[in-house]
Amino acid sequence: MIVPYKHSDFNQPFKIKIQRTRYVVMRNNRTEIWCGLAKNFYFKPIQEIGNTSIKTYASEAKAQNSCSSWDKDYEVVPVTEILEWGAGGR
Repeated sequence: MIVPYKHSDFNQPFKIKIQRTRYVVMRNNRTEIWCGLAKNFYFKPIQEIGNTSIKTYASEAKAQNSCSSWDKDYEVVPVTEILEWGAGGR
């Protein structure tokens, strides 16, 4: 969902907010999450995420297919991703 916010002053830029459901892969009772970029993926404890890139998928099926060759020691979890930018310096 894309939600444009317009300021009362017509000379001000729009602020854009995108909110969507994505899917992540987790394991060990949701204490670790699938992270990384390109082909350098690994599970990382949630407490240590910081600014680490989290691998997300557009659908539950894509997430399941990405780890179909693994033992079933993982779980696909829906999350809400929110991206905001525009007015206000973001």
